[in-house]
Amino acid sequence: MKHLLLAVLAATATASHVRCREIMDSVIPPGDAKYLVAGQIKYAFGEPHQEGAIYQLCDEHGNITCFEEDGTADTETDEVVSCHRAKAKRRLGVSTEHKRALWPHATLCYKIDGRFTEHETQLILDATHTIASSTGVAFIEVDTCRGSYHSSELCGGCEHYVSITQEPNKRGTHSKVGYQHTAGQKLNLMPKSFKRGKGTIMHELLHSLGVSHEHVHPAAEAIVLRDHKLAAGRNNYVPRREAFVTQYDIHSIMHYHNGVCLPKDKSVKYCAIDENEDDGCVLPTEADCDEEATQVLGQRNGLSPGDIRNLQLLYDLPTSVTMQEVKV
Repeated sequence: MKHLLLAVLAATATASHVRCREIMDSVIPPGDAKYLVAGQIKYAFGEPHQEGAIYQLCDEHGNITCFEEDGTADTETDEVVSCHRAKAKRRLGVSTEHKRALWPHATLCYKIDGRFTEHETQLILDATHTIASSTGVAFIEVDTCRGSYHSSELCGGCEHYVSITQEPNKRGTHSKVGYQHTAGQKLNLMPKSFKRGKGTIMHELLHSLGVSHEHVHPAAEAIVLRDHKLAAGRNNYVPRREAFVTQYDIHSIMHYHNGVCLPKDKSVKYCAIDENEDDGCVLPTEADCDEEATQVLGQRNGLSPGDIRNLQLLYDLPTSVTMQEVKV
């Protein structure tokens, strides 16, 4: 059964004091138990946007609910599962190593499967052209791929592709992250995706190419306001703590605007959405936000120089943007 994660909001000061005991294995002494606060999310197995990963969410009543990932970004929903499943996976030693899935030869195969209007279809094609011409990655329609001279080298013999659809469902606009080695990996674009031109389409296409959200960058300056309405499920706000290839970019098309802000005081260590005061940080509130500086976050006008450089480095393509040209 699917549930809306956004329904779980720690919207009051009282809720911020609610604590939930983390799930743990029976071999861990009760005295060593750790706690989450209302609105906090923490992974029990795996990591963000990894298919099969399981995360726990503390609600305002002090209850823990576990959800299982299916490798999709920007969705508001994930499947509720028994927290015992995470324990079983850990005990079995199932690998949690996450390797960024890149398309062979920097070429993404796609098929437009949805009933889009002529205008919407043109915006999709414009989005692929803009990314390709700016970065050097390639997009090819899967049927065209099958008739090409290099068909055996691309997209698993042209059998693997992104299916671009417009299916009304609880997940809304979303995309699988990176090359999934499957036929018809999902990229769903709802009608409102087209209201801002091709920006949201490019955001989702970059996810399909394997690009993460910018606000989860290890060096991100933006702080997450967990007591606000978020743009998507809370797992979309969990920081990635491995090294990224480029510096943090507040102008990135991959950055969210809802639920995040740039702080007035950058010297304060604010808690990420998977942390609380026990981790030696301060829970951020709206009073900590620099409203004027925050306006830059979440633009969907086009690729920033940082977006271009990031994708080129990710796919080992010649770079057309220097580090100095990436605005900070």
